[in-house]
Amino acid sequence: MRLPDLNNKTLAIHLLRISFGINYFFHGVVRIPNLDKFVTGMQNTFQDSLLPGFLVTPLAYAIPFAEIMIGLLLLLNKFTRETLVATFVLMNILVIGSSFAQKWDLVGLQSTYIGFLFLLLYFMNDNQNSLKK
Repeated sequence: MRLPDLNNKTLAIHLLRISFGINYFFHGVVRIPNLDKFVTGMQNTFQDSLLPGFLVTPLAYAIPFAEIMIGLLLLLNKFTRETLVATFVLMNILVIGSSFAQKWDLVGLQSTYIGFLFLLLYFMNDNQNSLKK
């Protein structure tokens, strides 16, 4: 198999984008068959926090669908810049939620995701919406 004629930086960014696409896509896909269980788990996590339940439930239902869309768009390399910005928004919502729940290990992990999202966005070239040179 011959890789497209890309420099290492461009190839690395594409591979990171694809890896993140797979990650987000399957985060969402595996939650859909057990959506009610996922939502109940989120509600239980935040029941003793200051975060109001009327925010938790709709967000819990929306998160898996957002993850699937983000993953799919990253895999397809469509609207990549906009998708990365939307992913930053999602991750910051998750950081806020994890902070309310005082799940500092998750905040650290989510911050790592944010760092990699930064790298993807920062190193994405304007003409990088295609694997063609």
